[in-house]
Amino acid sequence: MEKSEITLISPTTKIIGNFEVKNELHFYGQLMGEIKGATGSVIHLKEGSLIEGKVNADTLVIEGFVKGDVHAHQKVWITGRGKLVGSIHTPSLQVDPGAVFEAKVGMT
Repeated sequence: MEKSEITLISPTTKIIGNFEVKNELHFYGQLMGEIKGATGSVIHLKEGSLIEGKVNADTLVIEGFVKGDVHAHQKVWITGRGKLVGSIHTPSLQVDPGAVFEAKVGMT
């Protein structure tokens, strides 16, 4: 059985810079910079989170606020509580009712 690794960034954490994630990330804090997800990564930007920069992942779930560029190799899902201002590049996009979505979209 393959072991799953989950990284948790708390609401009181503020990161200025870039970091990489190998598996799954639950992000509640603030970031000015870039998150790079490895192949197979799943990034959950939780309600209350704030990202100003770039996010790269296989799968990205946005429940917080992202201002910047988003790249996902599999899927981007913006929940009803999520907000995105920027651009999206992904083959699959789901935007739930209630989401705020102001972005240029490229789907390949």
